This record gives sequence, structure tokens and C-alpha cells, in this order.
Amino acid sequence: MERPEIKNKEKGQAIVLIALAMVVLLGFTALAIDGGMLYSDRRHAQNAADASALSGALQKANNKSDTVILQAVRASAGGNGYSGSEVSGAVSGPLQDLFGRYYLVSSEITATTKAAFSQFVYRGLLQNHVKAVARVYISQPAMPGYAIVAMGDCTSEGGHLAMINGGGNSGSVETYQGGIFLNAPESESDRCSIDPPSATYAPGIIAHDGAHIASVGSVDYAGQPKVSPNPIDINLNLGETIDDPLADLPEPQCTQVGSVSGGVFSPGSYGRHSEPSIGPGTYQPGIYCIYGDVHISGSGVIQGDGVVFYFVNGGLDYTGNAGMVISAPTSSNCLGTAGERTASCTYIGMAVFMARNNTSTFEVRGNGGDAIHGLIYGLNATVQARGGGVDPDETTVVGQIIAKRVYGDGNGSFNVTYNEDSTFIKKPSISLYK
Repeated sequence: MERPEIKNKEKGQAIVLIALAMVVLLGFTALAIDGGMLYSDRRHAQNAADASALSGALQKANNKSDTVILQAVRASAGGNGYSGSEVSGAVSGPLQDLFGRYYLVSSEITATTKAAFSQFVYRGLLQNHVKAVARVYISQPAMPGYAIVAMGDCTSEGGHLAMINGGGNSGSVETYQGGIFLNAPESESDRCSIDPPSATYAPGIIAHDGAHIASVGSVDYAGQPKVSPNPIDINLNLGETIDDPLADLPEPQCTQVGSVSGGVFSPGSYGRHSEPSIGPGTYQPGIYCIYGDVHISGSGVIQGDGVVFYFVNGGLDYTGNAGMVISAPTSSNCLGTAGERTASCTYIGMAVFMARNNTSTFEVRGNGGDAIHGLIYGLNATVQARGGGVDPDETTVVGQIIAKRVYGDGNGSFNVTYNEDSTFIKKPSISLYK
């Protein structure tokens, strides 16, 4: 027979176990319900912070004051249900990197989630703290501070990015008020970006006025007397090559056939089938879409203000004393509505646009003076200057060059003067930074 006193001692044990189980079940319930609510609220808060940072960045891109920017941050967050002490913002900059000057606009949101069950096991507040930072690159040239941007990767494609050839290999490539950027990830085992001239009296590859020669590669050309300043800056962009700095810019388009009358050329397309050909003369403002190679001989000169020469395929070269004197469109002489491919107002500051798949050579020759005012852009093209003398002004570009390769050809000096007022200016760009 069971002893009665033992039965009495076991009474109430189930209640204790049930109570403990209830605590555990409430914990799991709190984790499932309140944890899910906390995670959902966090996603909502993060999306609101992203949107409010971008909203403030848009105001910065429009050159508004910090007060207006922070008002936009708070207003955007308020539209998503956050206000008052829950929201804070900040503006920092200007900062500088390889791609130019930029500002950071931040938004921080601290929000409390209303608890359903967690108060049974946790007495603190359920809070989310999130932050978003938007980056704003202001209106500025592509790759600001560089007169020459050589985009080729000689380590995988061969050739050089900056060099002197022909004419006794005694000329120079020289920049003023801006430097030279080399996009090849070269190392000592495959150094190829710069090929200095061999002649003892040749100036070499030079960046004047305190500007720099810089490379994503690791070769500093220390001790090379024909490269100045020396050594060059290396390992830019953490050694990674950059992409097309004007990738967002559409290629120009011509909707009509060009025409020539009395040596005066009108905008339009040239070089296809029965279309007229490009030649010496005066070019009226507008876009010129050019097909095929163009050869200018004798003493002919191409001249014009407010022009964009778009080389769909083929390049340009000269013989004899021929040359070119042109300037890119400005706000006062451009045509059409900015943003349209057919409008030269879309390409203010752009003098020459080589189609991105065009691998031809564009030759610059000014015959003793400025040849081109504006940007020469040829992502896969070679820009070459040819001259037969030693006049430092023989071949001059005022603005900027972005090309696969830049060569000096002959005894003369290929001078490029960086000028933000004479080159293409990119629109502001906005992106989430983190």
C-alpha cells in the first residue's frame, strides 16, 4: 500500500512546471511577435532613412543651404511616420576623391516599437537606430584636375598610354594647370603606361604647375629623367582601374544631312553615300556626325565655334600644313534643348566625341596656336598631336582629353592646358553611400 505522506508531498509540482513552461512560452511568443515587429519596423525605418538622405542630397545637388537640406531630410522622414526627436540629419564636406568633390548628407532615425508580450520578460524599450548616408558629386569635369586621362589598359591590350613617337622621338607631351592620369594596373614586370622620348634634348612627359602624374598601377618611374614630376603617384583607386567617367552621357545624334555652301558647313551628318564630306572651311555651331576617315591636306584649316564633331567611325589626320581651330559649344551659342541627343546644348564643353566603340586616331594640329578649346573624348581612341618644330605652342588643347592613348608625334610639344571653363561639365550625381 502507498504511504499517504509521500502522496501529499508530490502535490503542486505540476503547477510549478506549468508556470515555468508559461514563462518559456511567453518568451518564445515575445520573440516571435515582438521580434518580428521589431525587424519589420527596422526595415521601414531604414527605408525611411534612405529616402530622407536622398531627399536632402537632392537639395544639395540643387545648391541649397544646409538649413534647407536638413528640412528636406526631416520632411521626408515625417512623411514616413517619423518626426521630432526621432530624426536627425547632417551635412559634411566638401570632400575629395579621384572622381571629384562631393558632399555627404546623413539621416538617422531612432524609433520605438510598441511591445505586445516582451514586457513580461524584458522591461527595456524595443528600439531601432538606423542611419543612411547619401553622396552628392557636384557639377564638375569628369576626372577633375587632370588635363589628360588615359583610359587604356596596356597590361592586357599592349601599347602605351602616353608616349612620343616619330620625328626622331624628340618631342614632348606636357600639361599645364592639370595632371596626367594613367588607368593601367601596371607593375614592374609589365610596365607600359609611359614610354618617354629617347633623345637627350627631348623634354619628355611633363605635368607643370604643381600638377601630378598619377596611376592606378604600382610603377612610380623613379629615376626616369624624362618623366616629371618624379616619382609619380601610384596605386590610386586602390589599384583598381576606373570605368568610363562619362558612361551616363548619350552619344550625339544627327537628324539631317549636312550641307556645304561657299566653304561654310552646316550641322548634320557627313561621309555616308551621297552625303558631303568634311573638309577645310568654316563650321557653323551645332553637331556634326562624321562617318569614315577624314584626311585634310595642303594648307586647309577646319575652323568653327560652338561645334561638336562626333566621329561615328574613322578618325582624322593631316598632311602638309593643314590644321584645326575649333571650340566647343557654350551656353551662349549651343542649339536645342539640353538633354536631347540632337542638341548641342547637351554637349556644352565637348568639342570632339569619338564613338565609344571607335578605335581610330584623332590628330590634333594647331599650326602655332590653340587647336581645340573643349573636351576631346575618345574612350577607345588615340589622340595624337603632330608637329615638325619645337615651338611650345605648336599643338595646344585647352580643356581636357579623355582617351585611350595620348601620343606626341614629331619634334614639337603637345601641350594640354586643363581649364574647367573650357571642358565638359557633368551634372551632379546622387547615390546612397552607406
